[in-house]
Amino acid sequence: MKLDTLEGVRVVDLTMWAFVPAAGCVLAQWGADVIKVENPRAPDPMRLHGGSLEPGGASPIFRHYNRGKRAIGVNLASDEGREVLYRLAERADVFLTSYLPATRRKLRVDVEHIRTRNPDIVYAKGTGRGPRGPEAEAPGYDGAIWWARGSLASSAQNGAGTEWIPGQVGHGDGMSGMTLAGGVCAGLLKRALTGVAPVVDASLLSTAMWFNGPQIMQSKDGVPATLPAGADAHRRQPATQTNQYRTRDGRWISLHLLTDPDDLFTDMVDHLGRADLAADPRFSSTASRRMHNEELVAELDSIFATRDLDQWREALATTKGVWAAVQTAAELYEDPQVLANGFIRDVPYPAGPLSLVATPIMFDAEAGEPERAPDFCEHTDEVLSEIGCAASEIAALRNSGAIG
Repeated sequence: MKLDTLEGVRVVDLTMWAFVPAAGCVLAQWGADVIKVENPRAPDPMRLHGGSLEPGGASPIFRHYNRGKRAIGVNLASDEGREVLYRLAERADVFLTSYLPATRRKLRVDVEHIRTRNPDIVYAKGTGRGPRGPEAEAPGYDGAIWWARGSLASSAQNGAGTEWIPGQVGHGDGMSGMTLAGGVCAGLLKRALTGVAPVVDASLLSTAMWFNGPQIMQSKDGVPATLPAGADAHRRQPATQTNQYRTRDGRWISLHLLTDPDDLFTDMVDHLGRADLAADPRFSSTASRRMHNEELVAELDSIFATRDLDQWREALATTKGVWAAVQTAAELYEDPQVLANGFIRDVPYPAGPLSLVATPIMFDAEAGEPERAPDFCEHTDEVLSEIGCAASEIAALRNSGAIG
């Protein structure tokens, strides 16, 4: 089932790589008609990234970030191709781009040129470092700007920062794209309420800082943002409020007993088969547990080490507090909550189905069925006919190299 939340909204998607294409992907999942524009002589580099291509197709990562869109090929270096883009923009609600400022100016697809043809369009752009400042025109990727510069890598380091922790591919892109999609929707709402269409900006740097906001705030007061160092680092963390324990089979369980710590602690140790710990004067209150934190962590370490993860899943199933097993990405395919909510869905392709993670926002408890990503230039004729191009004009544009 395709969602209809943004039905009737048309988006011109002039994007490459992952961050801003992810925003277009989310808008398409919500029901917008998203038209991806690529150079017919040089497709989005993400099509060629991370694996072999099927004929006319794209890499799995491209298919993740471009599902549900229609694709056309337009040569923006030609006057004829640029006119095609302007005609698309005239009929669109949103112009979405990841192109750098210098490229936007060179190709005449910046705010001023697009709004000359459609003054009511919501112009949305994603950048690495924000629209102002000395580096506003510099490029950016999630590993460098979101993960490293945005302080997330430092906050994740174990100890004094002596070992580099690389970020995972796409973490910053997906989160920043989701943020930009929300900004686009806010821009559409402002236009509907006031008649004024804003320019919407999101950046990898600002999104990273938003996600790491609590650590950034506390760092100003000298609170360390890095994790404790050493193999026994968890022994210096609050024993039950927020801590992790290793099971007999080498897996980890994360405990978070926050709302009513005394009641939750009593309930937890009862499920662990050690109700005596709640009566122990060292552990009978939040204050006493803090005073004897390392002793309690040692007790819990020894308890969790007596059973395998699956045994603890069964034993802890009815606890009041929040806990979770530290799962691998592959295990999510069998997670009952993932299955019940359809957080992973199969998209059909000629070579077989591709499993994709659904976009995280649901409407009426439904995330919608993801559609496949378009083949290169797949919808050029279809889209151009919708903006009034006759078959003869399309043929002439193709012969001139203006479209693909």
